[in-house]
Amino acid sequence: MTALAERIGVPVVVQVMLEGWNSLFLVIMIISLVWIRRAGKRSGMPEAVKIPLTDEITVFYITILLYNLLDIICAVTSGDTSGAGRAAKAVGEFGYCAVGAFMTLFFLQMIKDHIAKKSGMKALKNVITAAQCIHIPSLVLLAATPFTGALYTLDEENRYHRGEFFGVWYITTIALFIFAIITLAVYWNKVEMFIRKIVIVGGVVPLLAFLANSVYTGISLNNLAVSVSAMIMFVMYEKDRAAIVTEKVREAQKVRLELAESRNRVLMAQIQPHFINNSLMALRARCVDYPEIYESLTNFSIYLRSNFEALADTKLITFEREMENIEAYLALEKQNFGDRLRVEYDIESDDFLIPALTVQPLVENAVRHGVGTYDNGGTVWIRQYRENGSVVIEVTDDGSGRSGITEQQQKRRGIGIENVRARLRTMSGGVLEITDAGHGTCARITLDEVTEESRE
Repeated sequence: MTALAERIGVPVVVQVMLEGWNSLFLVIMIISLVWIRRAGKRSGMPEAVKIPLTDEITVFYITILLYNLLDIICAVTSGDTSGAGRAAKAVGEFGYCAVGAFMTLFFLQMIKDHIAKKSGMKALKNVITAAQCIHIPSLVLLAATPFTGALYTLDEENRYHRGEFFGVWYITTIALFIFAIITLAVYWNKVEMFIRKIVIVGGVVPLLAFLANSVYTGISLNNLAVSVSAMIMFVMYEKDRAAIVTEKVREAQKVRLELAESRNRVLMAQIQPHFINNSLMALRARCVDYPEIYESLTNFSIYLRSNFEALADTKLITFEREMENIEAYLALEKQNFGDRLRVEYDIESDDFLIPALTVQPLVENAVRHGVGTYDNGGTVWIRQYRENGSVVIEVTDDGSGRSGITEQQQKRRGIGIENVRARLRTMSGGVLEITDAGHGTCARITLDEVTEESRE
């Protein structure tokens, strides 16, 4: 390491180390992007859900990785006069320039694909193609350099020196990057926000490094600049990807909920809830002399009416109404379980709004799949309180939530929970968490407090 530092200088050694670390990060980011792309294909992700610029950024990162590795080769072989050192230096310098040229042309191609072609601007497409052709003389000079020293030369000590026509190469590169940035500025309103950010980061940061390197040539600022650009791009890409996936999941949940509600409306039209309710009321009227039967029919009527109303209406209801349905349901279950079912309430307030049928299914799970599966039964706790500006509703049981449940029952329970989650997310932005409460299960709903007054 000491000999290398003496030969190439401490600043260049530091540069090589930084580029080595940058290359490691680039490998990690490339693997991440490739995995994301393959995961999308395996899941059958439709085109509308695919993340913009995934392929382009992957190619860009691979190019930067190669750019870094070639620059490391150029740096560590500088001053190495052995046959292997001279060969590696020659390949490294030529490859470094070739990859840099590809990076410039690829950047322009990205502008052409995502601004000109996407917006159907044929004239702009032709202008960008013409701009790409401006790089042809520089590529010709590069091809001739190993024989003429047009762009650079390697002296007897195997050290790099700029050639007579290096200025043509450098000015052309800077001009093309400036052209790309101006194109983005002119057509700013026609470009998606994410693509704007990528072009700015991928164009402005390297351009500043190019300009700086025209004055200071001690170390290659170009590589450090593009590596920094790559890391910033990755952060922006991950943020955009998370936003897109979240939005698409929310849209899919909304579609599923709308489909379920459509089926419910068809079902409601078929079963004629008013006829059922009127029939129950008629039966109840005949049971006045039988208090237990009268009470059971009353609770069953309340339970059915609440469910029918929830299926037919997508508006929020008060927690008080949801609790009326829950209490009617629990009264019916106590007819089945008797003293085996115990219920405790701790309700702070009930005047806020929630989606209908979000708490009742959780209570039903606690009864049927929790305490109801044990000979001695158990207790269900229903709590409501405020925490950090949000409303919290908890349904807890002291059973296992698993004992005695068939596979079909477990499947139905899972569907019910997912339906509750979907209703909370799409109708109120609420969240449902299911946790193991030691000996039992706790279902916790957290949502913003909305009242009739605040909604008005």
